[in-house]
Amino acid sequence: MKRKMIGAAAAYMSGSFFASFFNDVRAWLIGAAAVAMVLIFGGKRGWKRTDFLLSGIAFTVGIALYSAYTAVCYKPVVAYDGTDGSFTGSITEITRYDSNRAGYVLKGRINGVTDAKITYFGYDPDARYGDTVSIEKCTFRKPNNDYIFNSELYYKADGIFLSAASAENVRITHTHTRFIRNKLADFRSYMTERLKAETDEDVGSFLAGMIFGEKRELDSDIKTSLYRSGIGHILAVSGLHVSIIALLLMSVLKKANVNRFVSYGIMNVMLISFVAMANYPVSAIRAAIMMDLFHGARLIRRQNNSLNSLAIASLIILTAQPYAIFDAGFLLSVSGTFGIAVFAPFMTKNMKYETIPQIIAKDLITALCTSVSVFPISMIFFDETSMISPAANVLLVPLCTISMINGLIFVITGGVLPILYPAKIFTGFVIAVSRRLADVRLFHLPHGSDFTAQLLVFLGSAVLGVYFIAHSRKAVAVSAALAAAIYGLTAASIMHIHRNELTVAVVGKGKNAAAVITYQGTADVIDLTGHYKNPRYVQRYLTVNGYDNVSHLVLTKKAEERYQSYLDEFGFISISEKMFMADGDEVRDGGVYLFDKDGFSIERDAYTITYSSGVLTVSGTGGDVTFLTAQADIPETSSYTIRCGSKAESIAVPSGVNDIMLDDHNNCFEMILSENGSSIRSL
Repeated sequence: MKRKMIGAAAAYMSGSFFASFFNDVRAWLIGAAAVAMVLIFGGKRGWKRTDFLLSGIAFTVGIALYSAYTAVCYKPVVAYDGTDGSFTGSITEITRYDSNRAGYVLKGRINGVTDAKITYFGYDPDARYGDTVSIEKCTFRKPNNDYIFNSELYYKADGIFLSAASAENVRITHTHTRFIRNKLADFRSYMTERLKAETDEDVGSFLAGMIFGEKRELDSDIKTSLYRSGIGHILAVSGLHVSIIALLLMSVLKKANVNRFVSYGIMNVMLISFVAMANYPVSAIRAAIMMDLFHGARLIRRQNNSLNSLAIASLIILTAQPYAIFDAGFLLSVSGTFGIAVFAPFMTKNMKYETIPQIIAKDLITALCTSVSVFPISMIFFDETSMISPAANVLLVPLCTISMINGLIFVITGGVLPILYPAKIFTGFVIAVSRRLADVRLFHLPHGSDFTAQLLVFLGSAVLGVYFIAHSRKAVAVSAALAAAIYGLTAASIMHIHRNELTVAVVGKGKNAAAVITYQGTADVIDLTGHYKNPRYVQRYLTVNGYDNVSHLVLTKKAEERYQSYLDEFGFISISEKMFMADGDEVRDGGVYLFDKDGFSIERDAYTITYSSGVLTVSGTGGDVTFLTAQADIPETSSYTIRCGSKAESIAVPSGVNDIMLDDHNNCFEMILSENGSSIRSL
């Protein structure tokens, strides 16, 4: 029965993946690989005809359910994209921002006809969960993917397909419903403030992140440090959190001689409350289902199998929300659980766990297996991934666990007991060590190109196939080592080639842009429009391509405002030579130079950067690239002309010049300047 459930879950997930790329050649490759793997695995394991039939049915059901959800729930809603209409619905999620603004998820009806979940951003009038929001008129828009945020995929995984733009006559009616949900939210906010008051801002925010999954108040440099050191998963409410809560609760109930059926019921109430307080993250839902299955099996005196429980939890989640197959939290949770509960026990089966060296060795192998399992997924969804993760998890996660237990007791008791001193010490130590690790270049690997990420997924799937088919530790170890070698050589070769190309990257939103010029490991940044999001775009481009240093940073517009923005975003990126500012105070920390209308010039061996009166020119052996932010004549010798901002819209362009006018659909790309010819590639 266990193997049938595991096979059915694997086939169902493969069917969902297949359906999500139905008109893509990748779908057929995924489908063919899944069928081949099932046939080989089944033959090796002595499957009967009914086993193959069950897998085939599960694969077909995965395709059918995904396709049906798309036809019935997705397409009728996105048909309103670009149209004007009204919306009335209740608030299911609230995210509060500065300046008294908030983002809402509303569940209701478009034009009183079509059921939908949408997002709406507006002022925060103390709205609560369950309150009704009526929008008399708005323009419905599909979330658009952006270089810094794949909003379409993010919202799609949660069943949100539209947003309300240009909303008019918005009315919020307080319904005083969702009493428990609102009380839990209030309790979370109250305890977050108590945690910060009892420790300090950084430690308290970190504890709130570990306990509630609340990361917005955590300093961005600390978040980057945690992810670079490989323990960022501690901020996602998942298996570790659920296990600690269940263990603490069940231990107390057992000591009190509470009936096991009553204990099971109390545990479920506590888990549901905790998941609700963490705002229902899919990773926590997966962990709660598995914990429920684990204790449910013990309740009826049955054995529990981790892989079987993971399969059941995945089936339940994907049946309730087929688009969860795109959710980073779900995929990381599934792959991480597979690594720690299935892959690691398989690889360490014959290892002893008695002496201190044996304990450390086995824990390191377990952490390594977990890191290997989540590595492909993390490279797809994040800008970089940690290479020090196994060692950091062995060293730091136990300290985080102690701090979390300390904090959970504090929270469960309503903050009555002053017991947070150990958590303050351990959490402060974890933050300090993570910051040190994050500064070491070798300890984190940049995302690089999309090709290397796709190659990694393919290689990971191949290793997974070896695990299921051969089921040999030696074969798995050899295939994993071979996959790592192939990936490492490929990624290093691509990065070496890219770093030796004179590249002019254009990053920004809409008509706004910053130029990033890179060559042989050096990077120069020129912010051309001063948009408030430009620093974030630049930071992501540098991080993805592995640059920890900028030679020159030039601020041509709104320099005084953007100065601090860049310093905030460049927490782990240094400026080694000069910062140029077009305006602002001359008194700075040093290394800051003001320039007037005559501009500046940066000369390198292979290229020259000049700026004057709103015109930036990058001249190299492969041609010239001219950026215009104001009315000016376009040189006929330019290989490319990029027009930024509204003032450059009406400029006449000479024939023969590659002209690019930046807009919402034509931004974020790289130009490669080479003696053999120039080229453009999208980011």
